[in-house]
Amino acid sequence: MKKFIILITIVLLTAVSCSTPRYVSEEPMMKSEWIGRHHSEIIHTFGAPTREVSDLSDGWILVYERINMNTYETEYGSRSEEQRDFKEFYIGADGICYDVRTNAMVQKGRKIHILGPVLVGTLAVCLFICGGLTDDDTEPEY
Repeated sequence: MKKFIILITIVLLTAVSCSTPRYVSEEPMMKSEWIGRHHSEIIHTFGAPTREVSDLSDGWILVYERINMNTYETEYGSRSEEQRDFKEFYIGADGICYDVRTNAMVQKGRKIHILGPVLVGTLAVCLFICGGLTDDDTEPEY
């Protein structure tokens, strides 16, 4: 029985570690989707920008930002942190987006979402059928 518990623990830990999400920058996806599109499409999708600034050329930058205040308790009292999430669309004089910058992250990599529980269930059934779930792990006494 001890071997079975150890085996199930290893399988569960493996399944959980394989299905842990990974976070990657959203910037490459934003660049591929928005570069080359007209600024009116960006405004139609994201709404009015938080602000517009010059790109120090003939164009401008549409800035969308959100500031989150996270407050949490520590052993020394309350602490607040400011987190700034932004998307910046660089627009040329012709009104076409030529660059995008963002600090947004997206979740990626839930490759084994359902496989972990299926694997554990299948293993448990196999061990049960083979007699691995019996409580009698001791040697018979003669």
